[in-house]
Amino acid sequence: MGQRKNTSNRSKYIRISYTLTSNTPLHPDLKKLRIYPKNQILTGDFYNTSIIEVENHSGTHVDAPAHFLNDGRIISDYDPNELVFSHPLILGCPKKPDELINEQDVSCLLSKNEKLIENVDCLIIRTGFWAHHDENAEIYATQNPGISPDTIIYLRCQLPNLACLAIDTISMSRYGRKKEAIEVHQNAFKMLPSLGKPLVLVEDLDLRLVGEKSELEEVLVIPWQVGNIDSAPCTVLAKINNTKKEK
Repeated sequence: MGQRKNTSNRSKYIRISYTLTSNTPLHPDLKKLRIYPKNQILTGDFYNTSIIEVENHSGTHVDAPAHFLNDGRIISDYDPNELVFSHPLILGCPKKPDELINEQDVSCLLSKNEKLIENVDCLIIRTGFWAHHDENAEIYATQNPGISPDTIIYLRCQLPNLACLAIDTISMSRYGRKKEAIEVHQNAFKMLPSLGKPLVLVEDLDLRLVGEKSELEEVLVIPWQVGNIDSAPCTVLAKINNTKKEK
């Protein structure tokens, strides 16, 4: 028998989603998240339980098409295999507060990864804005960079297998621009033969542990299993190749 190769030190899974807490930064339109104990062993109960009061777009979450389309799929409609992405790509696109990610930004970055474009099924945009998540929740919630509506269409046209678009900001769209936000999400979700499959959007990623040169082998998006809602908080796992070092 051939000798088995040890691959344990080559790849590992890391979590790139935030832990939900009562201090989690939220989009200003959402109610404050509450987590509080119901039963406690320390106060005489035989077990511990807690109550979680949370809107479904809190923390790291995945938007399904029903978020902005009345006839769109809800998150529980997705088979787990549809949320496993085997050809993820990180685009480093540093942005300052309230800046827009435009077509020129992504076209320049994609041109450097031409060999990968055809297969990309999950595109992760790394703006670096995650640095404000713990340091200044107000800036993080109200001055986030966002992607332009036209850029969403551009990405869907350029990446034929794209199924998931993810970002390290609280929303895919900039705060306080209602028309822009509607167009961004509708452009991601609408069904047209020229655009391929509707996307799912993962917002509020924690990208502290990955850089633009990180080699991702796989990304898993694991939503809360709640029926009849458009979207849900989620855990996101990334499988990283440890043999490739950052320059």
